[in-house]
Formats: sequence, structure tokens, C-alpha cells
Amino acid sequence: MFREFKHHVAWTDAMKSGDGYTGLIGYQRKYGDGSAYILWVYGPNFAGESDAELSAEKMLKQIIDINYFEQVIYDDGVML
Repeated sequence: MFREFKHHVAWTDAMKSGDGYTGLIGYQRKYGDGSAYILWVYGPNFAGESDAELSAEKMLKQIIDINYFEQVIYDDGVML
């Protein structure tokens, strides 16, 4: 899944973690050559890669903005 915000583009992925998989959200500025950032979607150790990515998709849907300063803002007001 990909999502565009005013200043950033974000995407989901999954990777092997121990005996299972974990979901990931990556994001990077749309313009320029800035770093890419990764958010780990902590939860149960998913048995399948698709379940891990689905958990990341659900979390990405809850993000309302990634602002100019790389702060991730969720729909409940929490800011990372």
C-alpha cells in the first residue's frame, strides 16, 4: 500500500523476524534526497508475510499526516 501526504510518501512492507514476520511502514520526503524512515509495527509475531503487511496497512490508514519535520501524526492525536 502507498499513501501520499503533503510532504511525504509512505508505503507498507513486511520482513522476516525470527520465526515469523513483522509489518513495516516506510516514509520519505517527496522531493529532495532525504533519508527514508521505517516504523516497525509491533504486535504478534505473524506466521505469514501477508498478515504482517496487512497489520502495517491498518496502521498506515490511521496516520493523518507526516509533517514537514518528519513527525508522524495519528488520527487519535498521538505524534511520533
